[in-house]
Amino acid sequence: MEFKLALDANAVIAETPIWDPRVGKLYWTSLFDGSVHMFDPATKRDELFGTGESLIGSAVPCEEEGLLLVAAGDELFVLDLVTGKRTFVAKPEPNRPENRFNDMRVDARGRILVSTVSKAYATPDFKPSMRGAFYVVEADGSSRTVADGIIQYNGIVWNSEDTRMFVADTAEEKLLAFRYDLDKGPIGEPETAVDFRGNFSTPDGLSIDAEDNIYVCHWSGHVTVWDKDFNLSRDIAFPVPYACCGGFAGDDLHDFYVASAKYGYTEEEAKKHPGAGGIFTGRCEIPGTLDHFYNYK
Repeated sequence: MEFKLALDANAVIAETPIWDPRVGKLYWTSLFDGSVHMFDPATKRDELFGTGESLIGSAVPCEEEGLLLVAAGDELFVLDLVTGKRTFVAKPEPNRPENRFNDMRVDARGRILVSTVSKAYATPDFKPSMRGAFYVVEADGSSRTVADGIIQYNGIVWNSEDTRMFVADTAEEKLLAFRYDLDKGPIGEPETAVDFRGNFSTPDGLSIDAEDNIYVCHWSGHVTVWDKDFNLSRDIAFPVPYACCGGFAGDDLHDFYVASAKYGYTEEEAKKHPGAGGIFTGRCEIPGTLDHFYNYK
């Protein structure tokens, strides 16, 4: 796979590329300005939507067109892209203002999985005691803690049978596998499926294709692909150092879009890595899978 720049977004950290086949557009988020974007690969137009927040974790389309489930500020809410109206969904972490939302996805039953991380993470002010958590939010808005005392979880995907959920433990540099039950959600403690330490380092976003191969974006200039037995099948060079999060797109789901970052770059570093902070794309031999949309009732 060879990546090329699809959108020179110039974001500090671009995240969460999610394809909406109903409109043929790709949603993505810009972490440090709290915005959601809708990119049209056909016209190259990128439309911005404000959320009213300065930081955004993730945004997932709803089953009703024109609505997005957003994790930003201190709550989960549905954003109407036409009117800008926000509708409260849940507040899984109400008493930890030192944290922010990070990654979020929806399972096949409409259950929300969302993580938090210290606002100081990846800054000189961060201390190892600054911890976030990983939550499941049910359809009625109630939430429970899946894992507490974590530094940062990223990239939430499920296998084709919905019996396993995979998460990237970015700080510990591991791919974690949870047992999963669609009637109950994640079960028990996770197992380490892949230990990246000493190899590719800093795993961030995850994607999964139709044959259960897991694509891992790394903040080390790599996208790695692991088969369903967790054997490394491909190591793909990425055009810029920080590959954040991928998503399959296009009519045949063979297009693989990856959001990138220029976090902490000096002016000289930015010149050395053109396109950093943008959205890149490549073609995959195996089609991908679509993200589940949120059923807002």
